[in-house]
Amino acid sequence: MRRPAASPPPARELAAARRSLLSWWDRGRRDLPWRRTSDPWAILVSEVMLQQTTVAAVIPYWERFLSRWPRPADLARARLDELLAAWAGLGYYRRARHLHAAACAVAERGGELPVTAGELRELPGVGDYTAAAVASIAHGEPVAAVDGNVDRVLSRLFALPLDPRSAAGRAELRRRADALLDPARPGDWNQALMELGATLCRPAAPRCTACPLRTSCAALAAGVPERFPVRPARAAAVPMLRVAALLVRDGRVLLSRRDAPPNEGFLELPDAEVPLRRGADLDLSARATGVGARRLRSALEARLAAAGLRVRGGAALPPLRHTIMRFTIRIVPLRCELLAGRVRAPLQWLDPRGADLPLTTVTRRAILAGAPEVFEAARATGYARTRRERGAATRR
Repeated sequence: MRRPAASPPPARELAAARRSLLSWWDRGRRDLPWRRTSDPWAILVSEVMLQQTTVAAVIPYWERFLSRWPRPADLARARLDELLAAWAGLGYYRRARHLHAAACAVAERGGELPVTAGELRELPGVGDYTAAAVASIAHGEPVAAVDGNVDRVLSRLFALPLDPRSAAGRAELRRRADALLDPARPGDWNQALMELGATLCRPAAPRCTACPLRTSCAALAAGVPERFPVRPARAAAVPMLRVAALLVRDGRVLLSRRDAPPNEGFLELPDAEVPLRRGADLDLSARATGVGARRLRSALEARLAAAGLRVRGGAALPPLRHTIMRFTIRIVPLRCELLAGRVRAPLQWLDPRGADLPLTTVTRRAILAGAPEVFEAARATGYARTRRERGAATRR
């Protein structure tokens, strides 16, 4: 299929490509739990969770989610805090809100998901890709699903000199995907392209010799598969330093409800942003943190003073690294003492053992690392600790 962008592949070449890819899919596709069902709700949940998230991370969340909310009506009846707590650690929390809104819309319409991609797109938070994936996989609708993996496969297959994120790039990739789609097996075809991008046609070091489409790949023929898709220079990550207050009283922790993205609706340690000097690289080793401890304490004390609380900041705990979108964040928790003042919303004292408490992952990590007296309480919430955190707990 090494042809100019305006020329569709000949029917014989197209049929051969379809046979090769589907044969590869039939022989060795990964055995993933959402591929063992034709339930459109289960498939929708998997597609939403898989956006910007790895398969390995999604599997346990998906299984717990469907066990708890097997139908849209079940999720529609759930409190948002319950959902956010169940989603905690998966990231991109707007997806959870959209899924809840979609479940409510479905429940209002009788409880069954729409069948066609066009109808699915009318649900809150369901875009072109998700609608096409659910409609093709669950109902066999011949509609192409184009995600980031498919972008990469098609860009290399045709050596397209276009940025997939541009309007022209999206339009051309959509045209190519529609032309390639196997109308007899649209769900399998869409999943096969996505599988190819996830396992062989990877962003770096693609395994071209194992690819079922290698004889048709224009980028491979030119010897430059990794030059596609075309991407503009990526903006440098924005460094950010935040200091968070860890206050504990009678086994409870002072938490703040976030009222804006990111992490809207979640509970976090009250924090404050600390301006970085030009050129700062966020090297917050123990020595670097000690040098700036006074500045950290001042920022945190001022933040809580604005909420009517007078606190005294103590020693800085080891910094935590966090990434949200293009922000690289270092969060330095300080174990603080409350001297005076009355706690008011959005601040509140909460027990980490509380059921369905929507704590962010960083908040859980800070409690586990910095408040050993409530460590067992935090563990009781079901937070899956990393090896590093288990080691830190053992050393304590």
